[in-house]
Amino acid sequence: MRLVEIRDLDGPNIFLREPAIKLELDVSPGDLSQEGIAALTERLQPLAPTDDELADGAEGLGALLQEICAGLHERAGVAAPDMRWVAMESPGHWTLAFAWERRRFALDLARSIAGALTGEPLALDATVARLRGLLATPAPDDRPGMIRDEDRRIPVVAVTGTNGKTTTTRLIAHILRRTGRKVGWTSTVGVFIEGENVLEGDYTGPAGAWRVLEEPGLDIAVLETARGGILLRGMACQSNDVSVITNISGDHLGLHGIHTVEGLAEVKGVVAHTTRPDGWVVLNADDPLVRGQAARAHAPVFWVTQDLASPTVMAHREAGGRALLVEAGWLVEARGKEAQQIACLAEIPITFGGRARHMVENVLCAAAATLALGLSPEAVASGLRDFGSRPDDNPGRLHVYALNGATVILDYAHNEVGLTHLLHLARGYLGEAGRLIAIIGTAGDRTDEALREIGRIAAAQSDLVIVKETRRYLRGRSSVDEMTALYEEGIAAGGNPRHIVAPDEPAALEIALADLQPGDVVAMMCIESGPESRARVEELGGRGIGG
Repeated sequence: MRLVEIRDLDGPNIFLREPAIKLELDVSPGDLSQEGIAALTERLQPLAPTDDELADGAEGLGALLQEICAGLHERAGVAAPDMRWVAMESPGHWTLAFAWERRRFALDLARSIAGALTGEPLALDATVARLRGLLATPAPDDRPGMIRDEDRRIPVVAVTGTNGKTTTTRLIAHILRRTGRKVGWTSTVGVFIEGENVLEGDYTGPAGAWRVLEEPGLDIAVLETARGGILLRGMACQSNDVSVITNISGDHLGLHGIHTVEGLAEVKGVVAHTTRPDGWVVLNADDPLVRGQAARAHAPVFWVTQDLASPTVMAHREAGGRALLVEAGWLVEARGKEAQQIACLAEIPITFGGRARHMVENVLCAAAATLALGLSPEAVASGLRDFGSRPDDNPGRLHVYALNGATVILDYAHNEVGLTHLLHLARGYLGEAGRLIAIIGTAGDRTDEALREIGRIAAAQSDLVIVKETRRYLRGRSSVDEMTALYEEGIAAGGNPRHIVAPDEPAALEIALADLQPGDVVAMMCIESGPESRARVEELGGRGIGG
């Protein structure tokens, strides 16, 4: 048996809806055998059960470890905590998760168990004495960072998903601020208090949320909540008032033990499952993995859809439920069989007249969240019509320019689904004899298959593919050449159109612009040089196109 990781999670997580210690083990078949469990039981006396009925296999080992964990707590004078024994997605990996209230005590207890399991002798009396001593001398950071419901002063909206989180978060905050509410929000680019960027960087984990929630004078917090923060720290709050899941697709697979989209859905689902029963869970009915989160939600579901024939939404309405739909170019709020028009897509700039379906999805999610908070349809519509009328409303996300009879689209598309949406929109701007030029590239912390698929999607849709190398976001890759080779494998599989390799993002854009003809469209996955690339297009005479 090998210790993989001991981690203290400060809030609700994939194991428990409270702070938990994660003790992850790499377990061999021998460890699960009857002989292996019997030997471990004998070695861990008097903590381990002594009856002859102890099961073998994973169930038996889990029961044994929970018995040991409970026994150590009780001998230290603490009631046995909630516990779970969970199979992880990495083959052979299992986690013992248990709730905690005192960090140093809980971590020491987990290390004691891990040491005993990996062959260290368990000096029980000394271990118990040490644990009691840790309980008697609390440290300043000994308590979980989770903000409990009784200590939270303002409502929280938590936004998660694979794509569209940042745009949806910004849009919710914008709508709320237009009603006079004072708003703090978090995103992949920083923490914002009433529009002021007070912390720069990716703050989609608990640290960003805690910064917002400690700010005096705010009326509401809107928290972009990413998978990494949930897996590494847990949720920032005991619960939220409104949650949003935009969509779920494969992204960052292979990191932190998550290898499948189903596992990723479980992580994202923590946001919905921790919503207060008197709150609302906004779910995208058009995404099957998002639909699957409804069964575990404790709050009522507010469905959103672009499909009027969605069986999920139709059944929900028949039962008197609430939904937000797209019908004949309008956002329509339905409560059972009653329906009310909210806003016309043609008047909402970021949807580009409804052509940008992924932006329509973000608008649906944001509008539903603000309606769930009790805003009037008129206030929501006003915010939707205003957002995107200025370039700094949603920087980095879907900037469309007219340039000398051609079109240039810069977007923070960073995975296969994002690229698919980008190219779908781009084709709508092609002139009769125009060419589609795709500039592709993302961070290295994607699977090999994901990078190949980006190359294949671009090749299948484009006349010219420009692969931009990245040295800033290698993220575990050995070299840019390794990534380029994977893109090129995908390009070959997608039809093998002409392709060029550029040393970085600005160089890739220059190559595309140098050969631009009327009717052409450049669609760029712009993740490194957003402000610089936008400035360059504008310098050449590019004029922003709104919806």
